[in-house]
Amino acid sequence: MTSKGDVSNRKTTSKNPEQSKKLEYLWELNQLEKQICAIEREKGTHLYAKRSDFRKDYSSLEEYEMKMLSERKNEKTRLQQTLARLRNQVDKFQSELQNVKPTPQFVEKLKELMESVEVSLNEFKEQQRKVYEQLMKEEHTTSQEVSELDKHFDMWAQLPPVSIPDDKPTKKSAAQVTNKKSILADMPEEVAAFERFLQQMGGHRGGWDEYDHGTFMRLRNKHKGKPTFLDEAASSLPGKSITDVKDHEAWYQEYTALMEKKKEAIQKWRLVKDAKKDELLEQADQHDQDEAAVREKREAARAKKIEEERQERLARLSAWKVQKELEKAQAEEKKLREEQKQWRKMEQERQRQMEVRAKVEEMREKRRKEEDRLALESQERLELELEEKRQMSKNEMLRFRERDRRKQEEQLLKEKEKEAEERQRIKKLERLKGQVEVKIKRDPNRLYKLTKGLEERKKAEKSPANGPSLYIPHRAVPSWRAGVS
Repeated sequence: MTSKGDVSNRKTTSKNPEQSKKLEYLWELNQLEKQICAIEREKGTHLYAKRSDFRKDYSSLEEYEMKMLSERKNEKTRLQQTLARLRNQVDKFQSELQNVKPTPQFVEKLKELMESVEVSLNEFKEQQRKVYEQLMKEEHTTSQEVSELDKHFDMWAQLPPVSIPDDKPTKKSAAQVTNKKSILADMPEEVAAFERFLQQMGGHRGGWDEYDHGTFMRLRNKHKGKPTFLDEAASSLPGKSITDVKDHEAWYQEYTALMEKKKEAIQKWRLVKDAKKDELLEQADQHDQDEAAVREKREAARAKKIEEERQERLARLSAWKVQKELEKAQAEEKKLREEQKQWRKMEQERQRQMEVRAKVEEMREKRRKEEDRLALESQERLELELEEKRQMSKNEMLRFRERDRRKQEEQLLKEKEKEAEERQRIKKLERLKGQVEVKIKRDPNRLYKLTKGLEERKKAEKSPANGPSLYIPHRAVPSWRAGVS
């Protein structure tokens, strides 16, 4: 049964897949954070605890982890600063777009802003790409080392327990050794030498376990037997030094040489055996020939079946290739359509920009003509005003000169009248002086006498009404304030 929450979640998912992806991503992120917290808690409890027995062994690991945490914090801070700077540039560009002006300067400014934002984004992407590629390489190397160690540990876990053999061989082992010696005696000398080499040098892997020897062979085949693989093998095999790898290489070369000799000896021995077998076959009866014919028919039928299966596989492979080529052609055609669409869009944008530039140029030409016309009108108006001012100034100057002339004439008339009056007054005084004789005695002491006004003031000061006040009346003092100072 499904709950109502599940049904609503499904409806939300069907309506908004982007939102569902976001929720799923957040849920996975939350789960990973919980796992990280659990691992950190377990690590701090078992490895980095002060009472742990392995505290000294893991101290260097703890220091390295602290160093990596510090580097991650610094990297996070750097990324936040870079993203903030990019965000500011984008916001500035958006604010400029909100106030569009059809001028070439504005277009150039927008172009510069777009180029700066694009350059910053490309630099940031390139830098992050290099960082992520380096991290991926380090992760790949670390995962390989961990997987190699894991395989090594698994091989050690699958090894059987070591049993210490008794000093006294049993009858069965003695019989096996005797039987093996008799078999080796029948074999060629090269085969016996190869078997002795295997017994003395630790078998077909030279005393190494299957994992180490397999890794050694894989790296040797990768480098085609060149000595350059020795260092890589030493670093890929935990517990093996470069000397061990070189000794194993020397053992392997001797092993391959003895193996080739053994193969050649066995080939010769097989040729001899085949010759003997041919002789026996020639002596075989018709029944053996019938069996050979039946076997040949069976082999022919099997070969025919194999050929049919191969043809069928080839047909499927050809159909698969045709399908892939068809898909590739469809993808290329889709890409071409997208490019053509993008090109048409760019062409339309370029045409629009050209139209905008033409309109801007037309507006600029109209504005220039209007400014020229206004400047010409202003110049004419200014010249007309100057001419009017010159005419007015000329008229004013004439008026002022006439006024000054009249005032000057009036002034001259007044001065002449004053002079005439002064002459009349002087004549009158002369006439009066001639009629009256003035006789005045000279008395210099009168200059030291008091004036009449000063004598009157002194008389006023001596009068009793102007004496000092002996009694000044005051208001009555309330009874509640009597005796209070």
